[in-house]
Amino acid sequence: MSEAKYWIALDMVKGIGPANLQVLYEKISFAKLSVRDVFELTEKEITFEFGVSDKIAAAIGEAKKYVARAEEICMQLQDAKVEIILFFEKKYPSRLHHVLKHAAPPMLFAFGNTALFLEKGAAILGDMRVSEKGALIASLAAKELVMRKILVISGLAQGVDTIAHASALQHGGCTIAMLPFGMFHFKMPKSLEIFYDENRMLCVSHFYPDREYSIYNSYERNKIIVALSRAVFIVESPSEGGVFEAAKSAQNLKIPLFVAQYASYPPSASGNEKIISEFSAIPIKGRREGELIVPNMDKLIAKVKFSE
Repeated sequence: MSEAKYWIALDMVKGIGPANLQVLYEKISFAKLSVRDVFELTEKEITFEFGVSDKIAAAIGEAKKYVARAEEICMQLQDAKVEIILFFEKKYPSRLHHVLKHAAPPMLFAFGNTALFLEKGAAILGDMRVSEKGALIASLAAKELVMRKILVISGLAQGVDTIAHASALQHGGCTIAMLPFGMFHFKMPKSLEIFYDENRMLCVSHFYPDREYSIYNSYERNKIIVALSRAVFIVESPSEGGVFEAAKSAQNLKIPLFVAQYASYPPSASGNEKIISEFSAIPIKGRREGELIVPNMDKLIAKVKFSE
């Protein structure tokens, strides 16, 4: 906690950004100092000793007034069993550094089994107002993934997100849920309480703990989900909005993208064909297994299994 409170205080300064925090960490590591040592220096001393920009030096000066509040936040998180994972720590998922580079979030707030960051996972995403058919596809897709020892990654909204988590946990698998708000606003959805297992689920936020939900947050959260995943499966997406933007992020970040293809689409899946045509998503069709038509996940599973 002694280190974390200083990094949280820095993160509270407007305009500092993850790239600047990474530069600062590299500078103080090279000098074999800690961030606590830097906070004891004046802005002029920081600039002279480390050769950082005036912007970073000024940010450290401003961050000093937030340290007491940051320490209080650390204590609250500790009481709630929420772990703070800084961008330079071993527990931080290297996948985010690999995919997002300097845009990787400087810290993660995690509740659950952080060892799940080491597992290969695939995202299952879709609209909150999922159709009955889409709900079944999300459930069967999650089951298929966990049967192949693949972690399920999603948000924590009603609809596709919670359906995918519930199915994965029900069938003995593991999941990561990314939150579109800070940890002080986190509450486990009632639909997941019966399945929750602290060893097989990890709930994560990259937002400041006091941060409330917003549409912008959900867009940003979806980009983190995509970056963590070895493949992304869109079950149902409207032609605009958070799920559609997640598909766009997958294309931009070069993450294998898959989408459910129907003979006819409900309003909650009006963007599925657009995702196929505009983002070159691979369509996933159904195949018969006994009495059920299940999504054919073979290509997606192969992408995950054979990814680096």
